[in-house]
Amino acid sequence: MRTFLFEKEKYGFELLMDLHKFETNPNVFFEASPHTTNFFEIFIFENAKGLIQLNGHTLSIAENTFFFISPYQKKSCEIDLSEIKGFHLVFQNDFLSHFFDDKLFVYRLQYFYNSKHPQYLQLPKEEYDKIQFALNEIISEINNFQNDSLHIIRSLLYFSLSKLNRLFSKHYKLSPETQADSAIYNFKEKLELNIRKFHSVEEYCKILSISRHQLNKVIKEYFGCTSKEIIHFRLLQEIKMELCYSNKTISEIADALNFSEANNLTRFFNRLEGITPNMYRKNYQNDSHLL
Repeated sequence: MRTFLFEKEKYGFELLMDLHKFETNPNVFFEASPHTTNFFEIFIFENAKGLIQLNGHTLSIAENTFFFISPYQKKSCEIDLSEIKGFHLVFQNDFLSHFFDDKLFVYRLQYFYNSKHPQYLQLPKEEYDKIQFALNEIISEINNFQNDSLHIIRSLLYFSLSKLNRLFSKHYKLSPETQADSAIYNFKEKLELNIRKFHSVEEYCKILSISRHQLNKVIKEYFGCTSKEIIHFRLLQEIKMELCYSNKTISEIADALNFSEANNLTRFFNRLEGITPNMYRKNYQNDSHLL
């Protein structure tokens, strides 16, 4: 599977983010074959038609739609480029953590590392226009870089990401809070780093040095479900990615994801998804020609 790597020196100096319009560079990362990147992406479509397969969801592109993609998430695209209009925002995690002096900033955003809801949002035109204005100003600063450009880019990007977090949270009935108990954001970070090894609430409580009751309380307030459910959503997503994008047997996937045996993985998957892993793989393969 192809992995796209971030170009740090594209402009002759190190800048760990980039933003451009699809109209000026429409072919970037729109591959029909499954692929991934080592950076965050936000696809912003003002006008386009097509489909994006992301995290087990087949999502239709429409006017004023946003797609939020975390590093190494696998996707495939079928997009009509004839009348495409919009933006492609990319950045590495270090850019945001250093930019905003907050190593957990990206975990504060509900649309990244969210395995419960589609990483997708459609905005009414008046809200889209606000984001569009900020993005056009960022492009202008990148293309006409001056001594104070980073400060302007920082403020515009912070506005855009935070505004989108508020809108995404409202749409999916999630907490828009970005300054809540740090245990929430630490949990999201540790979940991404350890999901292939640890599947129980107790193991994450130990890593975080927090009680189960305390973790469940803050997670319930923020996500609207329990920490166990969040772990299971994320683990299910990992299994789906293995089924869709690898040739591993069920037994090999079970080993890779630290299940004690293949039958336990099958029971887990069947209970949450309603079908067996083999049936899910078969259905995905049968539908893959649509992407």
